[in-house]
Amino acid sequence: MGLSLSTCNRAMRASAIHSYLRAPGGRPMGRPGVRSYTTRQYSESDLDFCLATEKDFGQVQSLYNREADYIPSVYHSWLRERNHMVILAKRQGQLIGLCSSHIVDDGQSALMEEIKVVASERGKGAARLMYKHLIELVRARYPEVKKQSLITDPKLNRGFCVLGKQSLISLRVPSINVPTLISEVISNMKKRGDEYYEPIPLQPDDVRSIFLNRTVVDTLLPGGRIIQRGSLFKPLKSNLDILLKRDVVWRADRKGNPRALSLGAAPYRDTMGNRVFGINMFGEELSAVKSVFLAQLQSLPPLQDNVICLLFVNPSLSPQMWEFCVNEMGLEKGKQYWNDEIIIEDDILQNLWDGERNR
Repeated sequence: MGLSLSTCNRAMRASAIHSYLRAPGGRPMGRPGVRSYTTRQYSESDLDFCLATEKDFGQVQSLYNREADYIPSVYHSWLRERNHMVILAKRQGQLIGLCSSHIVDDGQSALMEEIKVVASERGKGAARLMYKHLIELVRARYPEVKKQSLITDPKLNRGFCVLGKQSLISLRVPSINVPTLISEVISNMKKRGDEYYEPIPLQPDDVRSIFLNRTVVDTLLPGGRIIQRGSLFKPLKSNLDILLKRDVVWRADRKGNPRALSLGAAPYRDTMGNRVFGINMFGEELSAVKSVFLAQLQSLPPLQDNVICLLFVNPSLSPQMWEFCVNEMGLEKGKQYWNDEIIIEDDILQNLWDGERNR
């Protein structure tokens, strides 16, 4: 299970403490476990903790066997990213868990991304110990860090500072000619007299200009945060530099006073062989959001197999976007790993993994 404290791994989403912090595509960290007093709880002396390396990838892969699990697809890039820590927990030489944190927001915040424990070892307190070890490492290496942030299930909210919320729409895009499908949808929208905006790709200078604009931050971004596949960032130049190095498709309905923005992660293949495409959408103007969503689908490379699309939207638009995707576009509903997820931020000294979160 994960603490996202979601893909959405909450799969983009389904990458927080279910799988513990995040699961598929960045899914929120999972729900609180119930402590079992009949199961022996691990102590710190039972587990060995170490920083992950490239050589550990084979064992790490074995932790992830669910549809849309995304961590194997980002594992190597996480190891290369500056200020990114991936911790492994081993028992008698065998890998039983993984957790990770990324220092962001000009070095002021620890983004808690993933806590994962192999199924056979859950319920013994391993995740709690990994989280404790990770926080201690963050505080030792980065004493300037003041906050910890994550994405999680609303049911995990126990008085934490909730900055915002987003909803997941899980879809299956058939292995047909996607450009033809999109063209037909746009044509039908225009015939009905629906508003359609020709979205534009954003270049790095456009990204900086738009996402550092205070009006955009206040009106479009949930909790004033940029969300990309289960990670959240304040709109700061240093964070945009991180995101611009990633394989992200940036789209907007227009450059000046945009009403809809989106970040699409490059499709990845999960451990079950599915192609997974995650899209984070920002904005509440329905026509603009529809248009930008279609533009993201148009960015997909030619694929021979079906695609799982994990679309994250403002909760106020969830019913209308479901209607649009299923009834107007003819897409199939995918596995709904969760519905809503919340953005949480708290003091780095606050223990987000109390006794009831026993994993």
